[in-house]
Amino acid sequence: MARIKTLDTDVRAKIAAGEVIARPLSVVKELVENSLDAGASRIEIDIRAGGKQLIAVNDNGAGIAPDEILRAVERYATSKIATIEDIGHITTYGFRGEALASIAHVSHLELESSDGTQGSKLEIMGGEVTGVHECHRSQGTRVRITDLFYNLPARQKFMKSAQWERRLILALIKAYALIQPSVAFHIREGDRRILDMVGIKSTAERLKTQYPRQLIESLIDFDKEVSTVRLVGFFSRPDFQDTHHVNYLYINARPVKYPRLYRTILDTYENPKNPPAFLLHIMVDPGSLDVNIHPTKNEVKLQDERYVVDVLRQMIRKHVFGSKDLKVQDTGDYRPGTSASRDTQRFVQDGFVSYEPSTQKEAAVIRDGQEFWQAHDMYILAQMKSGLIIVDQHVAHERIIFESIMKGRSSSQRLLFPITLELTPEEHRVFKKTRRCLKEFGIDFKEFSSRTVVIDSVPSDAHISREDLEGLFSELDSLGNLIQQKSEVAKVVACRSAIKAGQKLSVVEMQSLVDRLFACENPYTCPHGRPIIIRLTLDELASKFGRV
Repeated sequence: MARIKTLDTDVRAKIAAGEVIARPLSVVKELVENSLDAGASRIEIDIRAGGKQLIAVNDNGAGIAPDEILRAVERYATSKIATIEDIGHITTYGFRGEALASIAHVSHLELESSDGTQGSKLEIMGGEVTGVHECHRSQGTRVRITDLFYNLPARQKFMKSAQWERRLILALIKAYALIQPSVAFHIREGDRRILDMVGIKSTAERLKTQYPRQLIESLIDFDKEVSTVRLVGFFSRPDFQDTHHVNYLYINARPVKYPRLYRTILDTYENPKNPPAFLLHIMVDPGSLDVNIHPTKNEVKLQDERYVVDVLRQMIRKHVFGSKDLKVQDTGDYRPGTSASRDTQRFVQDGFVSYEPSTQKEAAVIRDGQEFWQAHDMYILAQMKSGLIIVDQHVAHERIIFESIMKGRSSSQRLLFPITLELTPEEHRVFKKTRRCLKEFGIDFKEFSSRTVVIDSVPSDAHISREDLEGLFSELDSLGNLIQQKSEVAKVVACRSAIKAGQKLSVVEMQSLVDRLFACENPYTCPHGRPIIIRLTLDELASKFGRV
């Protein structure tokens, strides 16, 4: 008896449909993309039970001619490509010719359309045409889907609650509405309108209608073109730490999932605890983009991926981190590099060298300075024209030391009293793995027998104690395989060397710390991703005090 069999046409059609249509969200996506490709300026969506019972999409696009309506629901029938070469230059959302055919095989489908001359209506149940009629309607198309997956009970089990499916649909439509702001989108569920977006001029205006003012004010817009790549969009300031749901990525106006690009954004922000808000539109030559990776077309592949990644990273560093707009108010706006900040100002270990103001001007700052305050010996408060910033002194100093180490600018200072450490076997093993790196970072030592190490120099900017040094090798050991990476070792050294919570600072020390912080490439997050700065605007303060 033969074990290998050829599946019949109906089974093959349902399997193919399952690749394209996974849930109500998939149906809405395919139908909305067809409407956008048809040039619609208004798209109306009706759903029931989150789309499990009903999905209807109505548009005012180009429509389908009566003599082509039957062909429109055939598998691999499309108006968007004609030859295999066309796949290499896709400029539309759809092109595979699978959507309507797949939907028709797993639902009851009604299709009404008019190209402006005559209307037609097509009825299909489970892939079988049950009727074709003339109808009266204005130009455009309406597709009505009921009883999704009625003939695939296994797939029905994987759909979630109506609330969950509705939430997915709303998020999808919002993604298209942001990149297609001139198109009006309306969603109704039963007698209730759950989304109304009129057509407007720009994505910026669309964002303002959908998100809180605080988030909108945190966004930095950009429009950067390099060679054949253009990047347009918005990124939140690095000091913005609120939770949000703004992480939209488009390539040639197509909403996509592109893990490497998303990872690049997080890495450039140095993996903050709360990811940045962003809307990024990357425009490339269609010939350098492969959109035919998966039937859902959510995944794409850039031919020049590495180049695009490099451009994106540089753009964020220049336009987002380079726009350090947190200016602390002094006699005027505070700016890094003022005369109050000098290379002679530094934090040192108590008992190494005591800090003394090096000039009369610095002494005057201490007498008269009212621009910086220390709260609970942990946080530095500084005034801005637009409000107030609060700086975590430990992670701020950690960032300064980390960047100094990574840029090779770290020097060492000799201890007045060298520190002798007796290492455990595990700590000694870690010491041998990292000793070359530690010397490069400014930690100098002498080795003796029986796992004894004498530390006689530490980084010049370090505020470090015996306890910090004793815990250094245990923390390095916890890195595991990451101990091979210089940046990971530098993070541990910077954290151990930075001033701690509870350390009282003078006004000059606070001013120096903030000055050097804003001279860093990333003054907003520590090497481990924690926020360094919290900003409170005058509007936020007024709101909390009931003034607005």
